[in-house]
Amino acid sequence: MKKKILKTIIEHKLITEGMHIVLGLSGGPDSVCLFSVLCQLAEDMNLTIHPVHINHKFRPGAAEEDQAYVEELCRSKGLCCRSFVYDCPAIAKEQKLTPEEAGRNARYEAFFKVAEEIRSQGMPAEKIAVAVAQNANDQCETILFRIMRGTGTDGLSGIAYKRDGEGGIAVIRPLLDITRDEIEKYCAEQRLAPRIDHTNSETVYTRNRIRLELIPYLAEKFNSNIVETVNRLGRIAAEDREYMYQEARTIFDKIRQPEPTKQAGPDRQADRAEQAEPGSQAVSIFTPPLENLHPAIRFRVYNIALDNAGMEGNVTRSHLEAVESVRISRSPSASVNLTDGFSVCRAYDRLIFYRRGEHAAEEAKWKLTVMNIQEYCKFVEDTRTTQAAQAAQLYGAFSGRVLETGAKPELRTRRDGDTIAIKGGTKKLQDFFTDCKVPKMYRDEKLLLAAGSRVLWVLPSEHFPDERNRQKGRFSADFKADPSCDETIIVLEQK
Repeated sequence: MKKKILKTIIEHKLITEGMHIVLGLSGGPDSVCLFSVLCQLAEDMNLTIHPVHINHKFRPGAAEEDQAYVEELCRSKGLCCRSFVYDCPAIAKEQKLTPEEAGRNARYEAFFKVAEEIRSQGMPAEKIAVAVAQNANDQCETILFRIMRGTGTDGLSGIAYKRDGEGGIAVIRPLLDITRDEIEKYCAEQRLAPRIDHTNSETVYTRNRIRLELIPYLAEKFNSNIVETVNRLGRIAAEDREYMYQEARTIFDKIRQPEPTKQAGPDRQADRAEQAEPGSQAVSIFTPPLENLHPAIRFRVYNIALDNAGMEGNVTRSHLEAVESVRISRSPSASVNLTDGFSVCRAYDRLIFYRRGEHAAEEAKWKLTVMNIQEYCKFVEDTRTTQAAQAAQLYGAFSGRVLETGAKPELRTRRDGDTIAIKGGTKKLQDFFTDCKVPKMYRDEKLLLAAGSRVLWVLPSEHFPDERNRQKGRFSADFKADPSCDETIIVLEQK
């Protein structure tokens, strides 16, 4: 067993010498087997094992017995087990999840909490891994389950031996080449007496029925070696998947449009970087190079773009076909909503993948003031004479005559009927955005200074294609403040 698991570890580069391993230890045969072997490997590879147990509160009484068993098992090896208690039935009800989803979320929350504690003590992420005990039978069940749900070829690759987790800490599965029969035999030979979860023998859940009914039936009626046969299919599919994604990543890197670097003020880029939600950003790619790609590669480029925009793990074939329909649409501003708040839109020769609302206006960065002429003259003088203010501020001033209509100046996003004065007349704001080639996805979230339906200032934004509007925005052609007149002045300044 030790040699076979070590072979998997080396082949898939799961563990290197001196690593810290956060081990999910449920007390069942799989995790107890992995715990036993890792304790042996710890001496050879200078590993530090951090056992973690989660009491999900699914089986009152039995769950507490599992916890006591695991903690005693760890003490027998001179290790301290970190136990976490989550009321998963209550969590599932509150968050409208299945019990399995609530349990999985609880486990990985605990695993990465311990991993983060290790990293906070100075251990680099690449020297930490979270080990879970899924085995070859679990792999077979996963692939069969996906086939029945209509998976594509990528889904046939099954469970990965290694994947990136939170903060660059890997999740590893050293038992994926070990069958359940081998694990049970090893536990019996080593007299480990693992705990048995009797809910695993209930046919209420689809995964249990695959394990208890479908796989034994296929083994008896069609192929006695069905687990290895299905898993071989998974390994072949994983190799094909990796090759095609390598090709797609190369193309994606070439056609991805660089993030804008010219901002409306000296600190705009830094401010956005600090406030942006990790893993959630707009991703833009040029469309002409996609035209002659094989669909197998083109759709994977879409998948990579969605992943980079933050839509991880929930991409289906129908989503990718929706993206394709936007690309080939005759409309230069076609768009479609996907799921989890994500959308994709055309902006002429680009496809933009984004989460709706992530570019919401940042009103807190601006200060709106209505002042008299004396106050305004002092404001202008202070701005001109204070070097720091001159470097950091951007402001616009407008005549209070616009308020005679009874409209109140406000900072907001666009509304139906908005117009902006330009040289030679007035233009609908929608037409103004179209003429300026502002991508459709940003128009509803672009920040304006308006009085009623009159737009006084479209604020600076990196989404304007021309330099001037990126730096200063677009001012209304009328209602400019006149310091020579004794009138109310509207001032909007960048904080």
